Amino acid sequence: YGAPGVEFMGLHEENNTVMQIHFIPDQCQLVTLLDDNSLHLWSLKQHSGASELWEEHRFTLKGPPGSPPSATQITAVLPHSSREVLYLGTESGNIFVVELPSFRVLEDRTITSEAVLQRVPEDYCNRRSCELVEALQEHPKNPDQILIGYGRGLIFLWDLQNSNVTHRFLGSQQLENLYWQRDGSKFFSCHYDGSYTQWPVSSDNRQPEPLENLVPYGQLASSPSSIPGFSPLLSYHLLTPRLQHPTQTVGEDYQCWEQAEHSLLKYGMAACHGFKWMWVPMYMLKFEFQVLVMELNDEDAEHVVDHAEADLLQDQEGYRWKGHEKLRTRDGPVRFEAGFQPFVLVQCQPPAVVTSLALHSEWKLVAFGTSHGFGLFDHQQKRLVFVKCTLHPSDQLALEGPLSRVKSLKKSLRQSFRRIRRSRVSSRKRRGECLSSLKVQEANAKFDQDTLQEMELAPVQRKIEARSAEDSFTGFVRTLYFADTFLRDSSRHCPSLWAGTNGGTVYAFCLRVPPAERRMDEPVRAEQAKEIQLMHRAPVVGILVLDGRSTPLPEPLEVAHDLSKSPDMQGSHQLLVVSEEQFKVFTLPKVSSKLKLKLTALEGCRVRKVTVANFSSCKTDDYSENDLAVLTNLGDIQIISLPFLKLQIRYPCIRKEDVSGIASCVFTKYGQGFYLISPSEFERFSLSTKWLVEPRCIVD
Repeated sequence: YGAPGVEFMGLHEENNTVMQIHFIPDQCQLVTLLDDNSLHLWSLKQHSGASELWEEHRFTLKGPPGSPPSATQITAVLPHSSREVLYLGTESGNIFVVELPSFRVLEDRTITSEAVLQRVPEDYCNRRSCELVEALQEHPKNPDQILIGYGRGLIFLWDLQNSNVTHRFLGSQQLENLYWQRDGSKFFSCHYDGSYTQWPVSSDNRQPEPLENLVPYGQLASSPSSIPGFSPLLSYHLLTPRLQHPTQTVGEDYQCWEQAEHSLLKYGMAACHGFKWMWVPMYMLKFEFQVLVMELNDEDAEHVVDHAEADLLQDQEGYRWKGHEKLRTRDGPVRFEAGFQPFVLVQCQPPAVVTSLALHSEWKLVAFGTSHGFGLFDHQQKRLVFVKCTLHPSDQLALEGPLSRVKSLKKSLRQSFRRIRRSRVSSRKRRGECLSSLKVQEANAKFDQDTLQEMELAPVQRKIEARSAEDSFTGFVRTLYFADTFLRDSSRHCPSLWAGTNGGTVYAFCLRVPPAERRMDEPVRAEQAKEIQLMHRAPVVGILVLDGRSTPLPEPLEVAHDLSKSPDMQGSHQLLVVSEEQFKVFTLPKVSSKLKLKLTALEGCRVRKVTVANFSSCKTDDYSENDLAVLTNLGDIQIISLPFLKLQIRYPCIRKEDVSGIASCVFTKYGQGFYLISPSEFERFSLSTKWLVEPRCIVD
């Protein structure tokens, strides 16, 4: 399970929401819980040459006659490692035990809230009840013990053999979930306010105290929802139930939960705008105003996270940042568990949103961009190579920061409403004067409307209008791209960094990366070589270099691992610049225009996402081609040929009204894609006849 292309699908007969999914250990079975409180047991069965999920049994937990629905409303599910029973926590605080695969209730093994409360101090018990069962977790080293977590924060370690409590943990915050450390020496409770607590489990029966309680932005005195960019840290599950545990934090604005086997990172902060990842021993994260570089380590380690600052304004006069201050960093060494471990933190000044990232793992370089400019960081020598300010002198909005822009918006709205009120008062005074000219105005308006209708373009066409250099956020860096290509002359190729902005500007820098034997002794050097300004000044959303075979340059790691062919460095290279409104091919190194496709002028749409996709023949393995997969603001997906920029085919994919679906869409390199159809569901599609979305997998 987990290999590329391995997937299975099952469909409930009921049209109900799936609330929870849990694997039965080592059984090729899983249990689902629906919002109608029904449990369903699924097994992998072979059918028509493929393995499919088949529903074996369904079950609804029933209480004694006359009992309220909350008595048996399931809130937590724990498949025991014995593979013989399920533990079902309920709203009433009771835990029922059902046998697998029959779903027969074992009434004599029910764990009642009354039995648990016998071990709670009287004063504590009077203050709060157990409430619902929020979490159940089996001890990783002792299957005869389970953790029981109740909504109000009470946590107990329950002995299944002796039916009693061995340890109690008196929490005070509303509980969300529990996670064991792998050796069973301690566990972690995560809470509604975004905090988590470490609890040691001692060998004796004494009452433990919390080791650490970390809360983003310090201790919260008010509701978490009142803090900008804050959301509760909820529980996450992987389909493999493996245990999860938190790492130490580098900054105080986020908390990372690292899964032991897969080293995936989860966030509890809505302020995290996104991240890019590669399955290599290097990892980048972009938070609201910082870049974190991580490396893969199979062992625990304790080290200092180096810190660097990138001043994108370069102390230029006339600029004053009105947003929030930068985050404070932690001093001294920090201990990290095995997995992805941070080793350097780059903080952008001003602390604005990180809008773009690029990583070249072979050159050990990271490029980052914000609304003020972009920079290059050498993460091997841990030094800043250069920064480039792209901010236009008139763009004051980019200096206000997100919170200041909200205040400015409120202020402008208030002013607008005042103007409306004033205009209403004055209009009453003028109403008598205007009645005589009303008919003349209506006639003029009708004439103007008729004239405009005659002058309109065809429905699918739209003029490309050049934007002003003084528009807001023209310096916003939309894309960054590394390429080994011919930038100075046609005889020598060199490493380069390309950046595209919201104002239609493309910057190209020549890089000098020392050879491996002198990599730590000599600095990486950069020099600006080209600057291209698109006439229509539309935002640049993609940059791509084509080699001598008109093939996009492959990822360097793929070439190193024989996953891609080496690029052709003999023939001339070409540069493809994709803006929101058109595609344009330039020759290199002269950067002269070769051909273009005006998408907006012809189709009346704008580019939202673009990527290179490899399309293989479904009939022969000897043929494949690289094309551009383009998603527009109308929700259409267009396939455009390379390098001739010919429209191959158009698919309607996402409704144009579904703005969040269009914004969330991502493409794979083989012509498939995903987009959100709700905050918790995604749709998958394929543009390739070779790679279908129908799962066809077999499990012995």
